[in-house]
Amino acid sequence: MIWVNILIGLVLTFAGRRLFWLFVACVGFATGYHYAQQVWAIHSPALVLILSIAAGVLGAIIAIFFQKAAIVVAGFAAGGYIVLSLFDQFTGLPAQMLWLPYIISGIIGAIILFFVFDWALIFLSTLTGATLIVQMVAFNPWVEIALFLALVIAGVALQAKTMTANRRAQ
Repeated sequence: MIWVNILIGLVLTFAGRRLFWLFVACVGFATGYHYAQQVWAIHSPALVLILSIAAGVLGAIIAIFFQKAAIVVAGFAAGGYIVLSLFDQFTGLPAQMLWLPYIISGIIGAIILFFVFDWALIFLSTLTGATLIVQMVAFNPWVEIALFLALVIAGVALQAKTMTANRRAQ
């Protein structure tokens, strides 16, 4: 499961804007994975995987057929997921206390993604991907922070360069 999360993290970090439907599917997968283990306390790896895949497929279907709704849902899920992961990584808040930061950051993520789509998608996909990757490695916390920042900078730079190159080609 670690390699799947790292692969998803790399795709999101470096190609999240280009593949919007995949971004939404990956966010659905990551959110389902986190909720199944952390919030719902499901310990069966098979059930966690099934729920995560179902959430990812549902996200992809919504992204393909209902793009505006998918933008809001993906923004909400990505914003919430990033904050949940950061709180989980750096604080000791119990799961019962995480709903408020999740909702607030989810609303902020949805609003930002809806109104500033391209740049917000680059930042949210890069942050989500970098978060997934850093969660899967077990390094010194300072190394994890440095890795996270390096991934974010590299992901934003690559996706921004790709976006501007595509706009010039059109």
